Amino acid sequence: MKILRVNMTDLTTTFEDLPEEWKIIGGRGLTAKILKAEVPPETDPLSPEAKLIFAVGPLAGTMAPSCGRLSVGAKSPLTNGIKEANSGGPTAQKLDKLGIRAIVVEGKPSDDKLYVLSLSKDGASLESADAYKGLRNYALVEKLHEKFNKKSAVISIGVVGERQLKSAAVDLTDKDSHTSRHAARGGVGAVMGSKGLKAIVIDESGTRPVDMADKEAFRATLKEWVKYLPTDPMIQQFSAFGSACSSVMLRSIGSMPVLNFGSDPFDVEKISGQGIDAINKERGGKMAACMPGCIVKCSVVFNDSDGEYLTASYEYEATAMIGTNLGIDDPDVVARFDRICDEIGIDVIECGSSISVAASAGKIKMGDPDGVFGLLDEIEKGTEFGNTLANGVVSTCKALGVDRIPAFKGQAIPAHDPRVGKGTGVTYHTSPMGADHTAGLCYAGDFMANEGAVDRSLAEQIFSAVKDALGYCYFATPMDHKKTMEFLRDLINARYGLSLAVEDLIKIGRETLKDELEFNKTSGFHTLNEPDPEFVRAEPVAPLGNVFGVDPDEIAKIWDNLDTIPVV
Repeated sequence: MKILRVNMTDLTTTFEDLPEEWKIIGGRGLTAKILKAEVPPETDPLSPEAKLIFAVGPLAGTMAPSCGRLSVGAKSPLTNGIKEANSGGPTAQKLDKLGIRAIVVEGKPSDDKLYVLSLSKDGASLESADAYKGLRNYALVEKLHEKFNKKSAVISIGVVGERQLKSAAVDLTDKDSHTSRHAARGGVGAVMGSKGLKAIVIDESGTRPVDMADKEAFRATLKEWVKYLPTDPMIQQFSAFGSACSSVMLRSIGSMPVLNFGSDPFDVEKISGQGIDAINKERGGKMAACMPGCIVKCSVVFNDSDGEYLTASYEYEATAMIGTNLGIDDPDVVARFDRICDEIGIDVIECGSSISVAASAGKIKMGDPDGVFGLLDEIEKGTEFGNTLANGVVSTCKALGVDRIPAFKGQAIPAHDPRVGKGTGVTYHTSPMGADHTAGLCYAGDFMANEGAVDRSLAEQIFSAVKDALGYCYFATPMDHKKTMEFLRDLINARYGLSLAVEDLIKIGRETLKDELEFNKTSGFHTLNEPDPEFVRAEPVAPLGNVFGVDPDEIAKIWDNLDTIPVV
């Protein structure tokens, strides 16, 4: 396997061998190792000295179900700490087939122009992207597919990334070439923009199947997994209704946010996975896989009232953060918001949180779609206030003089209220990623109890780091975490001819967190002593009246058990 280095200063590309000690480390684990080794933590995230890393998991090219997530790593311009965001789609599968475990982008064009990086079995090359500057992501992909193989996967940024605004996302195409997948959090799209990289085009045509040490063992493992996974109750819900399948339940306990993390009554049934499905099926919409080989197929491909494609990856975070948290429950309206966010390349969580603060401050009326469309238009046009919104919720609060800031460590709270899932709240407070539900979401056991929340968060953060390092999808994770670890262990052993134990994989998660925590010590990332947003401890959330009450002294000791806490 190779690491591809792309120097944007002199516009050169070089390949080097992946170190043997990183043989089974990919994704978030590899982005953390490269950043820790090569980027001084105090580096300005948007400077030429910063680096942007794309890394795939060790199973991506095998086409094993749900093993093809792509990680994007950088120092975050939003949190000033280490950041990894990952996404589905076929990109990682194609990179692995090309023999590429990671792409390291460094430097910055001296002419401040934009470029396209194209990858194929013949190598890597850079060319001018002048013709694509300012294009929306869907139009960009269409143009690139006119020039390159139409089956190529595309990684791209929209105008928010071009302007290097702090909530810019990196967009990726799904298996149907919709640019609907996103490595969205932490402003990694701004880092891509700072490198002068508008898009990466990956064409794996003509490559051979990836090497396999024990094909029979690999096939036997897949056969058992394909039988087992659909029997899991949570997987069944994801397959039927997508990630918004639990919206009604989450709102019933106060976890799904409404009206800027408020407590007013709000019916979310229309915008739930079941509500969306009821109208989408009539229009010819469907549930689909974002990458070849996936058997969960949890991506909602949503059609408009005329039966025309509008958006895909219509997920819970979108229905909440640019839906109910803005007081809007119309699936068609929220889907249009989602499409705009995809087109301009912005994180729906950060964007929705910024707009909800603006609504609470009186810039628009809460629940007014026209007001939201107007602010999205300001973001796209790059007005002064549009740029403020696109720089994140902390930026927006400061501009509006708002001291109720729905963020931890500089990053917007996602659509899982920390006052309800206390372990999730601990994750927001302690994770090297800032407020990021994918870093350790806790809904198992007595999840609303303050007692034990630190241990629940720590175990889940390690488990999440393992999955991210191996490129495995959160939405394909059954309720029995041990089953997932055994499945991944057996696949890796079969592909590489190894004899790893589950604990060997868990060790990767522990080491990933150690690397990230070490980077953040001197990066400028907010320290563990920064207080929680005051309102999560002071304002009870309806209907159960929960507040976040985990002891700060316990939270401060979370990493004491990093090496010893049981994970599965």
